[in-house]
Amino acid sequence: MADQSPVYLQLLENGELKKKVDKAKRHLQECRLCPHQCGTQRRAKAGVCRAPQQPIVASYGPHFGEEAPLVGKNGSGTIFFGYCNLSCVFCQNYELSYYGEGKPVPADE
Repeated sequence: MADQSPVYLQLLENGELKKKVDKAKRHLQECRLCPHQCGTQRRAKAGVCRAPQQPIVASYGPHFGEEAPLVGKNGSGTIFFGYCNLSCVFCQNYELSYYGEGKPVPADE
């Protein structure tokens, strides 16, 4: 039978997760992760998107607003981040996205 463990656990076990984390951290040196492509040094200051180095988490919890196969019995889960970098004109979470509501959350949390 095929391994049914989550992929992130498989990546942790085979050492690939650390490589992915290191690669992601390199993006902070000259950030081009969002459509603004501003190239700022995110460890020193926020870029055009205003997102700091640590993610801003406004809320999280189970989410039941999707189709039944996605939700299951316990919800699909959702995380709302502050300072979304897409700047959509019709954003339904404008206060979070634009004003950065929430609190900084370190990676280990």
